[in-house]
Amino acid sequence: MKMHSFNQYSHDLGMAVHDLWLTTKVKSALEMAKATRGQHIHVKTHAGVVTLSGQVESHRLCEQAIELVRAVHGVVEVDAQGLETWMVAPGHQPEAPNAEESADHEAQIARRRERIQGPHGGDTP
Repeated sequence: MKMHSFNQYSHDLGMAVHDLWLTTKVKSALEMAKATRGQHIHVKTHAGVVTLSGQVESHRLCEQAIELVRAVHGVVEVDAQGLETWMVAPGHQPEAPNAEESADHEAQIARRRERIQGPHGGDTP
């Protein structure tokens, strides 16, 4: 093996180890912070650039995650383009802006279905 190839291999290996170490530190920081604990955040690191992806409950949590990651020593840059926020928190039912209109609309749809399908949903005994 040529000396240049060995040096390049050594550098690449060193960078890979550094990235792995950085990924572990970032994951730990996200899990230790109360705000981001339990959020579905995936972490990848390449040459010190940390890429976040997954889902968090709110835009505020997204910003907090980015700030936490930026504070980790060794992070060069944070790419959070793949980090999305849930439109509705899990376990909660969204309320329409015009909830009364929505309820009326749902009732109209149910009446139409009943007229078309009959009172038993179109099933015949």
